[in-house]
Amino acid sequence: MSAIRFSFILVDFVREVTEKCSSTIDQEDDLGWTPLHIAAQLGNEKYVKLLLENGNSPAYEKNKEGLSALHIAAKKGNVNVMKELITTCPDIYEFLDPKGQTALHVAAESGEKEAVEFFLKRPEFESLINEQDKEGNTPMHLAAINGHIEIAYLLRRGTGVDLNATNGGPSLQWTMLCTNEVKRFQPTIQLWTEGARLSLRRARLQMVIQKLDPKEESEDNKISTSELDYINQQKQTGLVVATLIATVTFTAGFTVPGGFKSEGVDEGMAALSKRNAFRVFLMANTLAFGLSITSVFMHFANSTMPKEVVLRKKGLGLTPVFTFYSTVALLVAFISGTYTVVPHLWGLLQPLLFVAAC
Repeated sequence: MSAIRFSFILVDFVREVTEKCSSTIDQEDDLGWTPLHIAAQLGNEKYVKLLLENGNSPAYEKNKEGLSALHIAAKKGNVNVMKELITTCPDIYEFLDPKGQTALHVAAESGEKEAVEFFLKRPEFESLINEQDKEGNTPMHLAAINGHIEIAYLLRRGTGVDLNATNGGPSLQWTMLCTNEVKRFQPTIQLWTEGARLSLRRARLQMVIQKLDPKEESEDNKISTSELDYINQQKQTGLVVATLIATVTFTAGFTVPGGFKSEGVDEGMAALSKRNAFRVFLMANTLAFGLSITSVFMHFANSTMPKEVVLRKKGLGLTPVFTFYSTVALLVAFISGTYTVVPHLWGLLQPLLFVAAC
């Protein structure tokens, strides 16, 4: 059954349940989440549309955290769900959570660029740009405070934005410049304190602003889409190979050549354990397993790194090296294991050994 057909079956099932038992639409779990909240979290606009067919009241319900379905969708950057909710309930964008934040506040704080762009592209949401929460933060404040500089500059270019808005602290301009970027201003401050000419100070300040603004970033510091795709493809290939080797070597460790003794004082021991070829097999198989598991672990560790760190490396590190040598060790284990049980076929195994040595 194809995924598309299965999806249609699920939609029909949900429609039938809601028609026969409409109370399930408003039913909440222990955290106050309704089916609409969950659909918004998962980004499934089909279910959102289906749940709103019999009335838009579920869209105005909040969970125990005080979040509406629109807040939840904005936090996850599920733009299609946001469109569906606002189309059905045009006034829902004015909804506030317990912090006094709109969905735009939540999207900016969470760093969801597409959700922020969705609000900026529609003139009816223009009033949200300068709206302050209970702590006086505008969406741009929250973006800057949480280190989402690109989103902060995106909001700065919005229509009618008030750059002099304050939350009881510095203005937005200073918040954006100072957040996570104080060190970049040290050369500029030094020029000011040493009495450098005004034109030189302005030039240095403009350089700092250009570094902060993603739109004005040097092309040399960017990574091309094709290069990023190549890196991701290499990672996926390396991970698949390392996982296969780890699986094969793990299995081979419990199904050794020659099997196990079934009787006597050595019952359960490897039958050919005294042969030198078997010992080579055991060492090579263990080495292949260790190297491949290390490669898998490094792939996992790499996936947990921040995106900026991964792009700065522009490579895969030592993982290809571990994967390569685990492949060689696997080949040695295969040759030695085969020789253990059929030593009279050594002549046929010599070409494989030659390839492994190369």
